[in-house]
Amino acid sequence: MNATGDRNPRGLLEGFRLGASLFVPAPAARLYEALLDVGSFPRWVPVVRRVEVLEGPPGPGMVSEWEVSLLGIRKKVLSVLETAENSTLLRWSYGGPVLGWGECVLQDRGGGTLASFSTELRVAEPVLEKLTRRLPVYSLATSQLRRSLAHLGQMVCDEAGSNQVLVGPLVESR
Repeated sequence: MNATGDRNPRGLLEGFRLGASLFVPAPAARLYEALLDVGSFPRWVPVVRRVEVLEGPPGPGMVSEWEVSLLGIRKKVLSVLETAENSTLLRWSYGGPVLGWGECVLQDRGGGTLASFSTELRVAEPVLEKLTRRLPVYSLATSQLRRSLAHLGQMVCDEAGSNQVLVGPLVESR
């Protein structure tokens, strides 16, 4: 079961999908651990105000509540970590005013790690849905994702490698 109440959110949700890739000159294990530390997300994702783990240790089945703020609107989103394969894959689902799924595939690549992030979102709350129809949501969300990944890359690298952090379009890796 996932945060949306469905067993397979990818097959059931239609919304917009976005993604980006991050290259960091650091081992996959370091990036993987940073991603499992959901409490640290507010440090590198500006729209995330607070994260509270409600159930379980970091790993499959962990349930967390995320307080996000965008355009002055604060909402709480429930997330369930569906899959956590050591230093290679994380997959999660969203529930609440935003429904969907996300994943991060990590691969060792010549002196660092390539992380491919993709997510599919659907707004489930009527007021938010009206707002998203009026704004360039896809463009804003893609820009926010890329900025956040750049911050994450800087966070996991030592100072010597921070200028080698690269963020770009989604590179399908599986």
